[in-house]
Amino acid sequence: MENHLYICEYCSKKYLPRRRHKQRFCSNSCRVNAHNRKRKLLLLSKNKGLNKPSDHQTKNGITWGGIGNAAIANVATEVGKSIFIKEENKPATKGDIQNLANKIGERYILIKNMDARADGAPAYFDTTLKEIVHLKFLPTWK
Repeated sequence: MENHLYICEYCSKKYLPRRRHKQRFCSNSCRVNAHNRKRKLLLLSKNKGLNKPSDHQTKNGITWGGIGNAAIANVATEVGKSIFIKEENKPATKGDIQNLANKIGERYILIKNMDARADGAPAYFDTTLKEIVHLKFLPTWK
């Protein structure tokens, strides 16, 4: 082992090496920090040229080609959705929800002159089953 003190290449402190060959850093943390700093500097030097707009771009980065590509992608996505997604798996529209509400409204008729149950569920006449039911989840839209 050597008795000669070396200077850390990261923090500049003097240290006694613990290995046979010359160590460049006094500790593992200095070695890792030096590597990270070197890597950041390398990335920064590579990225300096990327901030300049190229010849085909405008100042704000929007081009007619980019707009066309976005439009084509949107059309392709919508066509793909209409072809590959089954009708029952498509999202509901306002019209679908209104039709459903109308069907429920045709089946269940609110009985206005009958008191609600103890839990607050109003009474409805079910036109399909031909009996009185108490439903808590139905809104009173009629």
